[in-house]
Amino acid sequence: MIELAKNFLKEVLLKIVNRDCPYYPCHFEGQTCLWCFCPFYPCEDESLGEYIEGKHGKVWSCEKCHWIHRVDIAIEVYKEIAYLIRYLPTEEAIKLLDNHKVMLGIKDKVMKK
Repeated sequence: MIELAKNFLKEVLLKIVNRDCPYYPCHFEGQTCLWCFCPFYPCEDESLGEYIEGKHGKVWSCEKCHWIHRVDIAIEVYKEIAYLIRYLPTEEAIKLLDNHKVMLGIKDKVMKK
């Protein structure tokens, strides 16, 4: 395998399960780390998280959320995002994915599957 492929594969594997992360497991043993930072934050879905009192007032907490860290869910979210942006140039794709309403639509679609 060429060095570029090895490096790419290493990055991919670290996103799947990064046991070297000092915070692993931040949600549960065996979680996938593909969505280390949730693309739906804050989802405000009370079945997945809750508002808690933080240093500067109320903040959305996903501490008890396992949903996005399940392998099947992480893959479905990835597929929905890939499908949505498949023909867009990178900058347009980033703008679209920065739209919280669009992202919550993806969450809802995956949750219904």
